[in-house]
Amino acid sequence: PPPAPSSAAGAEAVRRAEREGLTLVTSGSTSGYKGVCYRPKERGSKKYELKVRVGDKMAFLGCFATAEEAALFFARREAGKDTSDHAALPPPPPPPAPSTAAGTEAIQQAGGEVGD
Repeated sequence: PPPAPSSAAGAEAVRRAEREGLTLVTSGSTSGYKGVCYRPKERGSKKYELKVRVGDKMAFLGCFATAEEAALFFARREAGKDTSDHAALPPPPPPPAPSTAAGTEAIQQAGGEVGD
């Protein structure tokens, strides 16, 4: 039997899998799901890492808030479903702020005064 959901978000992932006709693949790992590892020392709320074997190499698929969400992503991928809207990776960081010299020059070129 699959492990009990770890949280309300985990239970929702299990329900989504059922609605989509997917099976969350269990294993004897500590997370209870194939390819999912718990990383307690990771920063932030996404502590479940999903990796799969592709050929002779391991491919990192992302970090998730619950083991069930990671298992759902894996099930969607294995079923050939589009996972692009379910990406687990965080958004890219914002671009760096311009340096003071560059910012001052840009303001002056725009016709403004520094210190506005």
